[in-house]
Amino acid sequence: MDESEWIRRIQQGETQYLTQLIELYYTDIQKYCYWRIRNEEESKDLTQETFYRFCRHIEGYRNTGKCRAYLYTIARHLCNDHLRKRPSLSWEEAAEEAERKVLQQSISIEDQVERRQLVHELLHLLPEEQRELVFMRFCLDLTFRDIARITGVNVCMVQYRVKRGLTVLRQYWERSESVGQGVAKYHHRRPAELPLTPR
Repeated sequence: MDESEWIRRIQQGETQYLTQLIELYYTDIQKYCYWRIRNEEESKDLTQETFYRFCRHIEGYRNTGKCRAYLYTIARHLCNDHLRKRPSLSWEEAAEEAERKVLQQSISIEDQVERRQLVHELLHLLPEEQRELVFMRFCLDLTFRDIARITGVNVCMVQYRVKRGLTVLRQYWERSESVGQGVAKYHHRRPAELPLTPR
């Protein structure tokens, strides 16, 4: 049974198919919400709200094989609203955040937890308009057409921004790789023991 049949049956009152639909998309919607909000509890709340709103308007929903894109559209609007309402950081919090980033950058390449962390950091170097599109295409595996539907951006512009974003990411990545090789060479040349005090 395909998705359109599930929705038809849900609209007829067979709510057991709603559970299957939610299970199919829940993880991806929460992944998107977490990426936008960066808070696990808040992302869970927003994911639940996404499905609540979908369920509340299911009777009027006209399925055209675009249910996943429709859910991402709801989630995107909820995340945007949530971020607008979020209070801005205080001066002290902003200073702590800046210090945390400096410390992260000072850690040697060998101490990076995973390359995924580096990819995440690189993604956040992109402008917002590119960052979200690249994330949707490669982390959520959405098609360019679906991304265009969700964001309201023309398909050609989506493709251009993703391509441009990838070019910028590749440049950052190559720079980070060359820095990593430099760090590795430095550690290789470093004496086994360094004096604790100058002689």
